[in-house]
Amino acid sequence: MLDESLLDAPDALARADRRGLLRDAAEAGARVRTALRNTAEAGIGGLAPEGRPRAVLIAGSGTAATAVADLVGALAGAAAPVVRLSPTGVAPAAGALRWALPGWAGPVDLLLIATTDGSEPSLALLAEQAYRRGCTVVAVAPRTSPLIEAVGNTHGLTVPMAPPLNERYESQERRERPERPGNDTEADGPTTGNEPAGEPGSESGNGTGAEPGSESGAESGSGPGAESGGRPENGRPENNVGAEHGAAAGAERADTPTAVGSGAFWALLVPLLALLDRAGLLTATPETLQKVADRLDSVAERCGPAVATYSNPAKTLAAELAESLPLIWTEGTAAASAGRRFAAALAELTGRAALAAELPDALPAHGALLAADVTGGTDLDDFFRDRVEDPGRPRPRVVLLRDRPVGGLTAAPAARDLALGHGTGISELEPEDGSELEALAEVLAVTDFATVYLALAGNAPA
Repeated sequence: MLDESLLDAPDALARADRRGLLRDAAEAGARVRTALRNTAEAGIGGLAPEGRPRAVLIAGSGTAATAVADLVGALAGAAAPVVRLSPTGVAPAAGALRWALPGWAGPVDLLLIATTDGSEPSLALLAEQAYRRGCTVVAVAPRTSPLIEAVGNTHGLTVPMAPPLNERYESQERRERPERPGNDTEADGPTTGNEPAGEPGSESGNGTGAEPGSESGAESGSGPGAESGGRPENGRPENNVGAEHGAAAGAERADTPTAVGSGAFWALLVPLLALLDRAGLLTATPETLQKVADRLDSVAERCGPAVATYSNPAKTLAAELAESLPLIWTEGTAAASAGRRFAAALAELTGRAALAAELPDALPAHGALLAADVTGGTDLDDFFRDRVEDPGRPRPRVVLLRDRPVGGLTAAPAARDLALGHGTGISELEPEDGSELEALAEVLAVTDFATVYLALAGNAPA
């Protein structure tokens, strides 16, 4: 049951948001800008590849990394095969997951590693295996994670993952605070007390040359271990992300928004887009990515908690999806990836099932769901029925996500006719004019905010 009154109560939403999900969605644009700075410091903008890779391999753990791999495949798949290396293991824990290179991987292939954790031993072993085979390795992970050290030791290119804003501010305060003997705390990370309080980005020497091997040399020269000690602003949260919402936040995982939120998604995605742009596999110039950040900020203004439901597209979508089974129909390659991410986020953050499919295949695939009697034989139009005996089963509702311009070749009219012909409601999201990445960013941001509102105002523990 969705508490719609909560949607228009910003203070109540803030109290309910113990994991900082709204803040994480709102700072997505800032995370993109920070990721761009980290990418520039890593030297990706100065790379001059001699040619395109034969194939792009992507490995990583967590919801954000999975969505990043899906979207990279959608955007770059036409230029080169993009293969996601799915992990195996007995549990979804860092130490239990296992990755392996396919037998054909070799010197002409590119391995991308993206993770919000960075402590997975198998990812470090994967980087070593790729190095032995001659693959180029690029990793995006928290700044002081073991994976960054492992990839640097194998002459790979590393880009520190952009941390949440509150974590950067806290880290800056710790750097500016005068050091006092014996004042180190366990919460400040693995510092030894004798490291120089250098500026983050001292690893900017990583990537000043054109080859990945030359970048890592500057970083490994000073030792990744020393680097981690001097930078408390690692990508893994050191305290509760939602601590300002009350003591109840202490019971939650501190890295929840970092691991599953939109901020983590963009922090992992942006460096990879910039790299693939230099490799000639897609178009994602720094100017384009700056426009993506601006579009994310614009959506955050329109979808923020202080904006009323009637003029807030994310709150409106959340209210429309209440007590329904979302059928997410997508049109366009990038929109298909956005639809799958929306369905996964709904399941993970709200506990709601959702089905995603691409048009026009979605029409025959989901047509039976629209025609089926999902209400258990109850006539919902009967005003005098006994509502106590209502089965309470969700009714399908179509969510149409498109990244194609209006007026082109489209299956949207047929989708509308099918849905309305069965009395099924339909919600449509069509982004404003702009580049493909800008349109995609708008769709992703609106659905991210809608998911958060469903999690906060619904029954999901937020």
